[in-house]
Amino acid sequence: MEYNPGWNSSSVNLLHVRAVGPEDSLHYVWSSMGAPSVLLVATQSPSSVLRVNWTQLLSPSPAGAIWIEPPDSVVYSTAVVFTKLFEFREAKPLGELFYPTYDLSEFSWDSLNRSLNRTALTAELRGVPATDPGGFANGSLAFRVTAYESSGRAGLLPGLLHTADSSQLQFLLAGVAPRGNGSRFVLEVATVEEAGAARRLRAERAIDDEYSPTIFQ
Repeated sequence: MEYNPGWNSSSVNLLHVRAVGPEDSLHYVWSSMGAPSVLLVATQSPSSVLRVNWTQLLSPSPAGAIWIEPPDSVVYSTAVVFTKLFEFREAKPLGELFYPTYDLSEFSWDSLNRSLNRTALTAELRGVPATDPGGFANGSLAFRVTAYESSGRAGLLPGLLHTADSSQLQFLLAGVAPRGNGSRFVLEVATVEEAGAARRLRAERAIDDEYSPTIFQ
């Protein structure tokens, strides 16, 4: 895990996680610049490295400020952006009542350096609305990232399987005051793909009572 590689400041958050294999590597780049996001890059080189042009990244035109060397080793890249948090409740007979949306690009985020644990390979990106706290006056929203060095199961329930290539993400709402009785929260996620790329979802079904008495798919 690398925090803000090549930049000696904690005013912004960029976390780089790299999984290296015999002939390839995976790069996960987490950031809270704008809305929270993660960039995934797969390469055919075990020695590929992340490069960041910080001057360009922090400028009004940051496109191209992050890249992988050697460039021709990249075989796939995609990004996931966590854009908004919706709060709603059931309202009969109209169906559902939505409250004003929380825009995550307008949140203020704590420094990842405060929660970064290079031994446990964990970090937590915690934020609150930058202006009107609303229901976040005594609460926060957080993304907890965990990387792994080997195959196994997560220590917390439901004990999901993971490999050395995996990064686990937990979305946490703590102490947030709901704006209605029976409020529910929904996290909006947007994905970015290269032109012509097609995403495929592969489902796996397993049961293991030793770890969790249920079925996961």
